[in-house]
Amino acid sequence: MKKESTIDSIIEKCIDLSYGQAEGCLFAIETAKPSKQYYKRHEEIYKSKGKKLSVLNKDDRVIIKKLAGLDGAMIINKHGELLNVGATLIYSKNFAGHGKRHAFSIGTTKLVPEVVCILASEEDRKIRTFKNGLCITEIDAETKLKLSTKRKVVELLTSKTAGILIAGGIATSLLTLNPIPAIVTITGTQIVTRVGFDRLKEFFKRHRYA
Repeated sequence: MKKESTIDSIIEKCIDLSYGQAEGCLFAIETAKPSKQYYKRHEEIYKSKGKKLSVLNKDDRVIIKKLAGLDGAMIINKHGELLNVGATLIYSKNFAGHGKRHAFSIGTTKLVPEVVCILASEEDRKIRTFKNGLCITEIDAETKLKLSTKRKVVELLTSKTAGILIAGGIATSLLTLNPIPAIVTITGTQIVTRVGFDRLKEFFKRHRYA
């Protein structure tokens, strides 16, 4: 069984924090040191003595969930610490039919590959995850994910093979018609299934892409 990494856990917790956000929210998660500055700093919040709030701390998550509904992005570093509240992301790219949070999520993750964005949409009640400028998963905010399903979403955002698929333009946005049969809908959530993902991985290995 794959050992859960800190990044996996951080992404999982941010997905959980995105539920129940009536005004929507946006998390920008750094999976490694960012290659460039991607946001304008706003508020830094500390618990005490310069110690930052962390999404990995149960008590801190209660506070972070309340702060997440504010305008701007919640910046989370690779250790799970909350660096900034209400930050303004610098890069954006239009996402037809959707607002600023979607545009900033696409623009940021496209130009800063070390960042994964998770947003809760105020418009259609969906929770979407973004990596490398693409919407990778779309979650029904009304349906809580089972742990096993949520782990598949996290794996898709953090695995090496997923990065290759995305870089090659194979894992196209799940908001459009996707030609890969491995992508299915589970409890209102579009993800790549474990079986389908393994088949794609083997395909790329055979063709020396992985």
